[in-house]
Amino acid sequence: MSSIQREQQMKAHEIRKKFYDFFIKNDHQKYPSSALIPENDPSLLFPNAGMNQFKDFFTGKDKAKNPRAVSIQKCVRAGGKHNDLENVGLTARHHTFFEMLGNFSFGDYFKKEAIQFAWEFLTKELKIPAEKLFITVHHTDDEAADIWQKHIGIAKEKIFRKGDKDNFWEMGDTGPCGPSSEIFYDHGEQYRTPNFVPGKNQDLLDDEMRYVEIWNLVFMQFEKLQDGSRVSLPKPSIDTGAGLERIVAIMQGKYWNYDTDCFSPIIQQLELLSGKDYSQESDATSMRIIADHIRSSTMLITDGVIPSNEGRGYVLRRIIRRAVRHLKKLNCPPGSFARLIPAVFEILGEEYAQNMANQSLAQKLLQLEERKFLETLDIGLSYLADSIKKDLKDGVLPGESAFKLYDTYGFPIDLTEIILGEKGFKLDIDGFHKTMNERKEESRKSWKGGLGADNKIFFALKEKFGATKFHGHDSLEMKSKLLEVIDMGDRKGLLFPATPFYGESGGQAGDLGVIKQNGSVVATIQDTQKPIADLHIHISSDADLLEPDQEYELVVHKTQRSLTQRNHSATHLLQSALIEVLGDHVKQAGSLVNHDKLRFDFTHVQGLSQSELSRVEALVNKAIHEKLQVSASEMTKDQAIAKGALALFGEKYGDKVRVLEMGSISTELCGGTHVLNTGDIGLLKIISEQSLSTGIRRIEAITSSTALHYLEERSKVLNRLELLLKDKNTGVIKKVENLIKENKEKQKSIRELSDKINSSQGQDLFSNPEMLRGKIPYKAIKIPNETSLKKLSDLYLAKNPNGIILLYNFSADKTSVLLKSPKKSPINCSQILKEALPLINGRGGGRPDMAQGSGEKSDLTEFLVLVRAKIEENL
Repeated sequence: MSSIQREQQMKAHEIRKKFYDFFIKNDHQKYPSSALIPENDPSLLFPNAGMNQFKDFFTGKDKAKNPRAVSIQKCVRAGGKHNDLENVGLTARHHTFFEMLGNFSFGDYFKKEAIQFAWEFLTKELKIPAEKLFITVHHTDDEAADIWQKHIGIAKEKIFRKGDKDNFWEMGDTGPCGPSSEIFYDHGEQYRTPNFVPGKNQDLLDDEMRYVEIWNLVFMQFEKLQDGSRVSLPKPSIDTGAGLERIVAIMQGKYWNYDTDCFSPIIQQLELLSGKDYSQESDATSMRIIADHIRSSTMLITDGVIPSNEGRGYVLRRIIRRAVRHLKKLNCPPGSFARLIPAVFEILGEEYAQNMANQSLAQKLLQLEERKFLETLDIGLSYLADSIKKDLKDGVLPGESAFKLYDTYGFPIDLTEIILGEKGFKLDIDGFHKTMNERKEESRKSWKGGLGADNKIFFALKEKFGATKFHGHDSLEMKSKLLEVIDMGDRKGLLFPATPFYGESGGQAGDLGVIKQNGSVVATIQDTQKPIADLHIHISSDADLLEPDQEYELVVHKTQRSLTQRNHSATHLLQSALIEVLGDHVKQAGSLVNHDKLRFDFTHVQGLSQSELSRVEALVNKAIHEKLQVSASEMTKDQAIAKGALALFGEKYGDKVRVLEMGSISTELCGGTHVLNTGDIGLLKIISEQSLSTGIRRIEAITSSTALHYLEERSKVLNRLELLLKDKNTGVIKKVENLIKENKEKQKSIRELSDKINSSQGQDLFSNPEMLRGKIPYKAIKIPNETSLKKLSDLYLAKNPNGIILLYNFSADKTSVLLKSPKKSPINCSQILKEALPLINGRGGGRPDMAQGSGEKSDLTEFLVLVRAKIEENL
């Protein structure tokens, strides 16, 4: 029995542990995976490689505490430059979500050590036979080739030189890049591509079915700039990536990644839901697509991506709808997609505990998305049928029509192609992609952002002076020496080594205040920002006289800080109350806290009833009145999560985190400022609740003296009503209800009387119609402006079932027209108005049997003549 056979049942979680242990043993610092929403990186839609979170270390903007790092990164390739979506399920190893094993050197070791580490892990730790491994290097990289041949002992004929396309790595359109060396695994002769013969411009590794890349070693030497040029990095560095799913397949003796324990729990659940057998190839493709897509959908949602029609949410919705279509193809019952979530966390829950903590949110959103798509699927099929009738040209459906179907109804483009193919038609796929690219450019605007190039100055300041020490939890005043004055146009940025001023973060606004010297105010602070972690920049528009190396007294505005921290503490109580009333799928999706009010965004799929809002508000005020002790402590993130602390979606936390507890009601990770006792909040009043986007709600509320003033003003309004209605308390409500009821009844009577008058007038207006072609009653009538064109046209056709009527009226600045005919009339009202309305600089449209429009107020003689002529022409 070979060594690979002895190890082939090694599970995915065991490989993760071996990987971490090996590199930690070799002095690498372990980093947890960053979230699937990239932090401060405008070049990325999703993380697509392990190095993304270390980009600033590679470019020299920031400096790592340890120049060696190891991580297992959650990655998604389903949009932008790196997009594997269309290949998922059709190949053995393309995925939208995957895990990337990576070890990194930030100016420490370089090619020799990187190659040695990779080879030792594969051949000694995992015991993969050396004879199964092959190597590629960049065609200019003699150094790497020599290391492989002379230091590792790889035969020259097993080292292949490749060009930029294969062995020069770039993270994106900009960013770190460099030549690479790849390690390939030979799955064996039985998997060779049929009829593949190595030739002049290819080698045996180009047989991608047999030889699979399992590890990429990038020798990071350059940074690619916006204009396409490359500059050398300050220190040559190492970025490596090894696909976990591919390595697991090797270790478990499988060819398809889907046949490993990375996917098998999901596929087994799919077999139960569908009654189908994965061994049947006709069903296996759909099962693979669903298994991949439930992993990416679940991990994206539990990292804070919400399905929507733009940016990341747009990509997520596309993934979900593609999976639901294949569930329908397998005849799975409605709601099946969300039922796969437990199987996802059977695979990934141990490594990504924070994602697993958010699974109830994924459950809610996937149920909603599946239901909505199934409701629109039939509508989409109907639209496609109409498009084939109307838009098909020479057997080809235009790309714009297919994109509308894709964009409006979430109809997968491959499904459109399949349906067209079954009918003997084709799709203008180039036109589709052209339209899609235009849409992507618009969507891209919704997720671009993050730190600009100017932030390099802040990394340099942090490197020079160190992090700012924040003393604002304990004091609102302190003395500190000014280190640097940063020119920010009409304002200055002031850097101190220590400060009581809170820098805007976590949704809490930055502090305001003053700077004093010898007891006198010498500058005001209008804002405090944290452009990068742990660096507080004080913003001032009147700091021209301040000088570096001088000591100043920093004084925070006490009243505004007090109101702000009351609002901030109230958001913690609000989240706790929302979870209790609505369920644990509620997660914070954003917040804004200042001295005026609090705004809290949270995940929930429908609006809150008045009863639910009242319960939430009552729970918060109960916690306030109980005067719960508020305490903070520092611990590791893992300890905090184990303690049950709530964390923000995608928030990047350091080695130590601050845990804020309010009695036994709320435990959250939070670095903001808070009250010492919940009783200090006074009270909370919710003033609005609304939808922010699909699956995201927003509550705005006020606390303390602001809430008291708000209630006092409302009390004055009630007092005024009591005086006007000569009643009090519930009596006022009853009287207002009666007045509203009476008003509705009177309005109804007025409308009925108006309809009778219009009907009476209409009977007179409709008398003696003109007979077109001797048989079709026709009338063109000017009517009073306040009269309903629609109702009069209905009256006319009731009296003349085969008649045609044109109604028009004039308002202050326009003419309104309506043309109506029986449903089976040969004329097309919409087309006639579209041809005639330009005569009065107007436009309109509608159905063949009724159309409306408007234009300039003018002489209608020419317009009326043309309408009549067009009607007769079509009779």
